[in-house]
Amino acid sequence: MTDDQDALMCRRSPAEIDRGLAGAGSFAPSALRAFDLHVHYLPPAYRDLVLAAGITKPDGFSGGVPAWSAEDHLAHMERLGIETSVVSISTPGVVLGGDASPSTVARAANEGGAALVADHPGRFGFYAALPVPDADAALAELEHAVDELGAWGVCLLTNVDGCYLGDPVLEPVMVEISRRELPLLVHPTQPPVLVPEVMAGWSRSMYEYFFDTTRALTNLVFSGQLERHPGVKLVVPHAGAALPALAQRIERNVWRANASTADGAPGYPSFVETLRRCWFDLAGSVLPFQLPSLLALADSDRIVYGSDYPFTNDVMGADLALDLRTSDALDDGLRTRILRDNAVGLFPQLAAARVGA
Repeated sequence: MTDDQDALMCRRSPAEIDRGLAGAGSFAPSALRAFDLHVHYLPPAYRDLVLAAGITKPDGFSGGVPAWSAEDHLAHMERLGIETSVVSISTPGVVLGGDASPSTVARAANEGGAALVADHPGRFGFYAALPVPDADAALAELEHAVDELGAWGVCLLTNVDGCYLGDPVLEPVMVEISRRELPLLVHPTQPPVLVPEVMAGWSRSMYEYFFDTTRALTNLVFSGQLERHPGVKLVVPHAGAALPALAQRIERNVWRANASTADGAPGYPSFVETLRRCWFDLAGSVLPFQLPSLLALADSDRIVYGSDYPFTNDVMGADLALDLRTSDALDDGLRTRILRDNAVGLFPQLAAARVGA
């Protein structure tokens, strides 16, 4: 098996990965410090509420509810050469179905994020979790999280019990995110309906996440909410999921729909142009196949790095980081922008981050 095949199959040993990272020259972790914009945290109060609700394998995740601590997270950052992590709550989100209300769960998560930032200045920022689809509760928590706790942005799941991004009930939340010109990270979860016995026993993160991201983003674009609320800085996860492959197909259907309107005026926004105004993170296995497709669609100044820790374990996270730091698919200028510079355009707070180890 060739070195490229070993990388593709994630068969490099931890020692090989560490040697590769150390030997990456000006792109080694010690030389170029990255900004991680798709990475997660599970503060103790939040994790306890998840377990108390009886959730042990969110979305069938084989690793269960990950253990997490600030100390372990900082060690992960040092290994991968990450200067600052902007953390978010992943699945199962804050609607747990247990005794705690979604507002209580969101508050626990957001207070944990604020404490993390306060305890480790310059190393962390956080996205606020909101108790959608209750728009009133979400707006109250958004105000508290940003104005009182210092959240840098908002993270919303693709759907909550079948209420998808783009649903009219969520428009007041989009209005406020746009007014504040906040980054909005979309994070996938499983769809509300699964086909029995199809890939039974496998984590839904393996493939359903891509489909739910694609479904949610397509619904959001066609809802017109992004057109109406242009202050939303939308971050699409996992290199755009299936969107790079489907964008042209969807765009052609939009063109046909617009061409058939009685007065000839566009009834729907351009799908491709709307996506080009979005940001995209590279959490997950993006090389060698997915990233070239994304580069054909996205603005290369709006592509940012994400490690997906701790749901992506240390070994795989380091393996994926090695790909980004050394792959011939990226020239050095683009590599630097993805790992560090582009993130400052999304989060000006990062401009003050220290440089170097």
